[in-house]
Amino acid sequence: MDLISLSPSDKLYLQIMDDLHSNWNPHPGQVKVGMPLIKKDVNTLFIQCGRKWGKTDFAIYLLWRHALLNPGSTCYYITPELSHGREIIWHNSRLTQFGRERDDMGRIVPGGKEPLRKYIKHVSNVDSRLTLKNGSTIKIVGSENWAAANGLTPDFVVYDEFKVFHTQFHNEMNPNRIVRKAPLVIIGTPPKPGDRNAEQYLEFAEECSDRRDAFHIIASSYDNPFTPRDEIDREIEKLRLRGEDDVIEREYFGKIAVGGRNAIFPMYDKKQIKSHKELLDAITRDRKKLDWFCITDPGSTTCFAVLLGCINPYTKHLYIMDEIYEVNQENTTVRSIYPRIDAKMAELFPYSSVEDDWCKVYDEAAAWFSTEVMHQYGIYFMPTAKHMNKKDHGLSLIKDQLIHGLVSISDRCVKLNWEMQNYVKDSKGNIPKKNDHLIDCWRYLNAAANYNMIEVLETLKQKNDDSRRYYSMKDDYKSLKKHDDWTFNILPWED
Repeated sequence: MDLISLSPSDKLYLQIMDDLHSNWNPHPGQVKVGMPLIKKDVNTLFIQCGRKWGKTDFAIYLLWRHALLNPGSTCYYITPELSHGREIIWHNSRLTQFGRERDDMGRIVPGGKEPLRKYIKHVSNVDSRLTLKNGSTIKIVGSENWAAANGLTPDFVVYDEFKVFHTQFHNEMNPNRIVRKAPLVIIGTPPKPGDRNAEQYLEFAEECSDRRDAFHIIASSYDNPFTPRDEIDREIEKLRLRGEDDVIEREYFGKIAVGGRNAIFPMYDKKQIKSHKELLDAITRDRKKLDWFCITDPGSTTCFAVLLGCINPYTKHLYIMDEIYEVNQENTTVRSIYPRIDAKMAELFPYSSVEDDWCKVYDEAAAWFSTEVMHQYGIYFMPTAKHMNKKDHGLSLIKDQLIHGLVSISDRCVKLNWEMQNYVKDSKGNIPKKNDHLIDCWRYLNAAANYNMIEVLETLKQKNDDSRRYYSMKDDYKSLKKHDDWTFNILPWED
């Protein structure tokens, strides 16, 4: 087909593509990531990328591309705060002057070509909005204004640095996005423990990994051929010398990394996580000899957390077998939650007596739970004694259990695993007061079991002591020569 025979729409498409790529082209890593979206194989791109990967220019390119090819569309570039977006892409004209001719250093060439300028109708500095002649708009919005997101009707959305978004924003924006099936591009470095939106980030990333209409990818800083490798190498080496390997993994390789210098449980390792079947096999034979615990941290407005586990009274090994982590308020009532608790107890310890075989504990601050579960089901839960068990002492005991290999955690405990990895001190060195519901349950379990690390270590020491305290007659004569008379000079023989 020659150019003359092309339809007006085809000619317009070719002209837009030529203008978009006149002075900017995606590098191979960006092509790989963007192709599934451009081909409409997926509707969501979730890109965990390292620094200098080229995320901002790539996001702006996708916004321009959609706005030009879809007249009348409403496109949004969402940043954690509006001030952040205005700083990185508006005031420096990265959005409004995208595609302008630049030199080898990335600087705008004075008087250089501006192939996209002819498509612009109006630039509004007041509300950071770019209006095109075809009726499309590209607007910068901050996630702090999450209440306004409820009224937005997007056709294309970019989330930049989703890890520090105000959590409520996505909850308000997403239903509106789904109505129009608007593509969503999430782009930025992965979160560190303590980041404002880390939990939602990880949950959505996992969701996108499983969905057919989404593409989740990890992209390294090295994927950008225009960033000198020696520059990246130098920065990585600086961080490695400071012992900040977790920062390297996140900021340059786009990988989820835990711990770091502020980690409260730096000794926590995924080695503690075992398959549920493996743990069941380990305890099944001695199930009746174990001490069983059901620990609840009731919350009707935030989270209702439950931890179920058992302790071997002889080895003092703790097996954390299962969890409940319910954030939907409709499901945090006693009538909704207790049948789930009861079902898990029956599964873990079949034919057990809930009253006699299980130690059941609730956070004393939630007296309503104890009252209601007794009234509705006739089951007694005893309160914690938090005033007698300081939090830092409880955390220290958990650390000791981890260090001495006295705990195994089922792979069912996904939320507990997440809390343990992301439990870090704040910038002032203080212990966080959030995202610790299951960790609190662990503390309550140890308190209910009267778990004393000094006694445990003393018991373990005695068991590992090679010196023998008791001897049998057989043990005593093992070392004698075969033909020795072991009675000689022992019995008072008469002449």
